[in-house]
Amino acid sequence: MKKTFKIIGKILLGFLILIAALIIILTAARLIGKAVYSKTPEGGINETMYADINGTKQWINIYGTNKDNPVLLYLHGGPGTATSWLDWSILRTLSEDYTVVDWDQRGFGHNYPDYAEDELPTAEMFLQDGLEMTDFLRGYLGKDKITLFGHSWGSVYASNLALNYPEKYDACIAVSLMVDMPESKAMFKEWALEQSADDPELHALAEKLDPSMIVVDEEQADILNRLDAAYNYIDDYFKDADINLYAALWFNPNCTLSQQLTGIGMSQEYTDHQLKLIGGERCTIAFPMVQSLSLKDRTEYKVPYYVIVGTEDHGSVNTVEEAESYFEKVNAPDKELFHIEGGHVAPLLKTGKLSGYVHVIAEKTKQQQ
Repeated sequence: MKKTFKIIGKILLGFLILIAALIIILTAARLIGKAVYSKTPEGGINETMYADINGTKQWINIYGTNKDNPVLLYLHGGPGTATSWLDWSILRTLSEDYTVVDWDQRGFGHNYPDYAEDELPTAEMFLQDGLEMTDFLRGYLGKDKITLFGHSWGSVYASNLALNYPEKYDACIAVSLMVDMPESKAMFKEWALEQSADDPELHALAEKLDPSMIVVDEEQADILNRLDAAYNYIDDYFKDADINLYAALWFNPNCTLSQQLTGIGMSQEYTDHQLKLIGGERCTIAFPMVQSLSLKDRTEYKVPYYVIVGTEDHGSVNTVEEAESYFEKVNAPDKELFHIEGGHVAPLLKTGKLSGYVHVIAEKTKQQQ
């Protein structure tokens, strides 16, 4: 019996030693990786700061390989879904053409909890934030104009900034474009009806979908959830990306481990606060604010306008068909529509395609100046 206990003890000790060794190796790799990615490229820039924007502090990281490059401001999705815990590695693939500014919009990401919001910001507040951040970057980086690059909610946000203040921007890049939610839901309904032709249960649900409802009731929320799950291509970030997002997560030079866990949503306090402000998983409280920035009847741009969409993006609040339809109506000094295979997040995850398209846009912008 004693011999058995000794054997078990040795096995447990060996297991503990192995776990300790793995922790040490992973920690050392993280520290080395963060140190490498924290370096400033020769002739470039790598700065992290809190800017005073519209009565609060808002976090940004500025990264570029050449200070002479034009500036690109990234507007993340949501509202309230800061993604700096991961998107730094995606944005750096654009840094040969642009000095890229990663921005956590008010209240979330690095701004939480010290500069958290007590109430959901209004559309007017966001637009003022965007204007002030634009002017801050123009002054700080010595640029007359900057380029806007917005994904999802950030796309309609960026588009409104470009429409309202064209003198401050040299181009607007709208990724996974949101246009108008009732219109998008109507297109999603058509898509769901077509896809469910051989499924009586889901077809009946699609027939009940009410595109006019911006803040949905419990029944409509259930319908949207079930149809989204059945007919909307949902990207798997870590599977679909063409770069190693696990490494990007572990080596993030701008986040502590606790900040990364908070950003992912593993911090219950952060999650509860975010859900309180945006109104739950469907963000229904935020939808009226998003809808107030609808692009449906705003198609006259004074700056070049570029749209990048996923070929399988058939969501209930934005669809590839709606983005394509809107793009056809846009009048701009220059415009181009780009497609990337995949769903709503695919245009960010497929960085090879994305950086190639952004390079084309950067070259066009140079020629137009």
